[in-house]
Amino acid sequence: MCIATGTAVTAAAATNAGLAISAASTVASIGLAFMSAQQQAAQAQQQVDLQNRQRREQASLSNQAAMTAYNGKIRAQQASHLSFYKQLDNINSGVNKTYIQEQLKFEEAQTKAAFKSQDILRKSIGAQGKILASGATGQSVGLLSLDADRQAGFAQAQTNASVDSAAIQGAITQDVAFDQAQSSANQAFSRTDVTAQAPILDPYGMAGLNIPT
Repeated sequence: MCIATGTAVTAAAATNAGLAISAASTVASIGLAFMSAQQQAAQAQQQVDLQNRQRREQASLSNQAAMTAYNGKIRAQQASHLSFYKQLDNINSGVNKTYIQEQLKFEEAQTKAAFKSQDILRKSIGAQGKILASGATGQSVGLLSLDADRQAGFAQAQTNASVDSAAIQGAITQDVAFDQAQSSANQAFSRTDVTAQAPILDPYGMAGLNIPT
């Protein structure tokens, strides 16, 4: 009876030991699985971190390239506008010179006409004096005086016409100069660079990600 009891105890102990070993093995397996999951999660996080860092670095390079290109466009735009304003100054200077030249020509024509008018008046007075000094009488005096006045009036009309012609010619030349200047200014402006558009930067490397709004 005692031997049977010892055998039963031994079997029970063996069973308990087996259960303990199995439990320990199960715990170890769970622990290994947990560690493996942690390692996988850590590796996955490292991969995500690496991708995020690479994306940010790529975005930074793209941002720098975009800003470099934008700054280049700004400098080109400023240079083209500066060139335009210089050309505009030259165009305006040329028009002003034309206006001044034509004004001087007109004033010169007026001065010549004034001297011519004085000469016409002097000759007319001299002619009248000669008629009176000739001793002519009656109708002859009137005809001679009328002819002298007619010649003086014709000469004065020619003088006035020369002044009017100078004024018209000057106005035409100024109009042509203005039209040419306006055309040149429009052509110069058409060659200026358009306003550069500021680039849209991606400071966090989020471009291309499917992020819901």
